[in-house]
Amino acid sequence: MLGSEPPQGASINYLSPTRQALVVAIKVLGEATTDELARETFLSPGAVRQHLLSLEAQGLVTFTKVREGPGRPRHVFRLTPRGESLLPQLYPDLAVTLLAAIRGESPELLDRALAAVVEQQVHAAESQLLALARDDRIVGVLELFERFGYFPRVELPDDRSTRIVLRHCPLLKLAAEIPEVCEAECAILRAVLPGMTVERVEHRLAGDPICTYELTPDE
Repeated sequence: MLGSEPPQGASINYLSPTRQALVVAIKVLGEATTDELARETFLSPGAVRQHLLSLEAQGLVTFTKVREGPGRPRHVFRLTPRGESLLPQLYPDLAVTLLAAIRGESPELLDRALAAVVEQQVHAAESQLLALARDDRIVGVLELFERFGYFPRVELPDDRSTRIVLRHCPLLKLAAEIPEVCEAECAILRAVLPGMTVERVEHRLAGDPICTYELTPDE
């Protein structure tokens, strides 16, 4: 139905294939106009507008009006939190409850639990990454982020640094309750990228729309 909201816990498969493509396109682009989405999905602008009306009625997308010079303002679309929730999430509510309970009992115990997770993840990645040259190692990290549904993108702000932009966070619900998860993610990156300074320069929990890591060679 046009205005029916997805049930609680629904995945993107709840939507038609065309609307799935639009949701993913908005996620990949961050925000987009009707014309940009039409180019991305090979649909006509008119068809895109009709689907966006339905997605807006379902509470999955919202838009802002952007005026650039004379003429009508552009509508720039982005996903709502409900729309974000349709995309892959790595940890269910049970994990949030469990880790919150551990922290309630002992913050030190939570630290030890997350340290064990970091050690396990680093060990799993080392066999794939540490034998590679530095640039290939960065490519390997990108492939891991892609595999786990982060929608990564690479930016090269200068001739020394590399930025990994994460346009989706499958851990966001967990990280919102247990921010230490973000520090564990940083620790994993630093461990599998020796010889590089890893700095998080954008962070969703700090109010940024994305998370971004900047990688700079130490030498």
